[in-house]
Amino acid sequence: MQTKDKSFLKKEAPLNETPKIIDIKPLMGELNYVDLLHEGETYRLRVTKFRKLILTK
Repeated sequence: MQTKDKSFLKKEAPLNETPKIIDIKPLMGELNYVDLLHEGETYRLRVTKFRKLILTK
């Protein structure tokens, strides 16, 4: 059984690295959702009618 690298789970960014901020509007376009691929699994990030973000598998 392989052990997955969980270094991305650190609570804070290293001192020499600033957190990334990505505007999702251009990614979503008019569809109000975007499909994301993470470790071979597809997730959907969508905006609700109340302008909240929901991530589903």
